[in-house]
Amino acid sequence: MASNTDPVQELRGMSQEELVRLGEDSLKQRLQEQATFSHLRHGSLTPENLEAFLSDPDSVRYPTRLVYEFGEMAMHQFAQPDFDYRDPDANGRVLYLRPLLRERPDLVIMAVAYMTPLLNYGEIIKDEHCLLYGATLLGLMEAEFYQKICALADLVGSETRFPGQPWSECATAGATC
Repeated sequence: MASNTDPVQELRGMSQEELVRLGEDSLKQRLQEQATFSHLRHGSLTPENLEAFLSDPDSVRYPTRLVYEFGEMAMHQFAQPDFDYRDPDANGRVLYLRPLLRERPDLVIMAVAYMTPLLNYGEIIKDEHCLLYGATLLGLMEAEFYQKICALADLVGSETRFPGQPWSECATAGATC
């Protein structure tokens, strides 16, 4: 038997905590769907297909270019997205990466996979979203992706943002190990 429940009434009857949980679940589902789509469309992300991924509006919301400079990056970060001053009309983005990564395209892939949700959705994104998206995009388990991100952060000398805490927000972290 079909339910005659009015979805608007159902939403209005939810507590604030239930609404937040519903929104969070929906965001996670969307991130996983988007990462799966991008993985199917581009295959395994490699240095050879990275540019196609970054310029695909179905994978990355804004055209994004990589810059191997610190930009406004804090010491605990390995990457930092920002607006692209060269492309303000197209609402372009730039992803600043630690200069050391220029010599490690394999790690650039990890950094891009981690930071893509932040490029797409901005400050509402947390580390757990970045880990879910990056792991799905690269076909890894979240724990394995997390270990690779920690190794990336260690290699480039990112400082721990909050010692003793496993992560902080992706929007300001980019590395939290």
